[in-house]
Amino acid sequence: MENQGLEHDGRHPSSGEETPGVHVPPPLIVAGFLGVGIAADRIFGNGFGDHPWIGLFGYVLVIIGFAIALWAAWQYRKARTSILPHTSDNAMIESGPFRFSRNPIYLSMLVVFVGVCLIMDGPLALIFVLPTWAVLRYYVIAREEQYLIRRFGDQYKNYQRRVRRWI
Repeated sequence: MENQGLEHDGRHPSSGEETPGVHVPPPLIVAGFLGVGIAADRIFGNGFGDHPWIGLFGYVLVIIGFAIALWAAWQYRKARTSILPHTSDNAMIESGPFRFSRNPIYLSMLVVFVGVCLIMDGPLALIFVLPTWAVLRYYVIAREEQYLIRRFGDQYKNYQRRVRRWI
């Protein structure tokens, strides 16, 4: 009985460690909205028309998005802390892409989302980037920020003042 509710107070259910309390993996959130958007576009959309440069631009965005994500993942590896949002952190990262964005991986996911919509010729799917952003911002990032304030205190608050949430 005493372990009941641990998931809701930001503690890992099995270890009891404090975590951000993000229980749905952000890539799954993004993929879900992207899948729904592409499906909606296939059912109701008409595509962008005959503009081959749109697909090319989509590929550029996907490459940029993955490059940002890999750069950020490398920073996690160098800091020897977990990249997973349902685990506790043992270090704060302020280098690499984290100098420009507090959330470069989520930013990269949205860039890839837009790129895939362009590649898939799915203008209607682009509308789904807004609810994806909202879920990332208010479900994932809000929980992570509160956790990081509890975990790192003034160090994280100073980082928040220096670096924007997105870009």
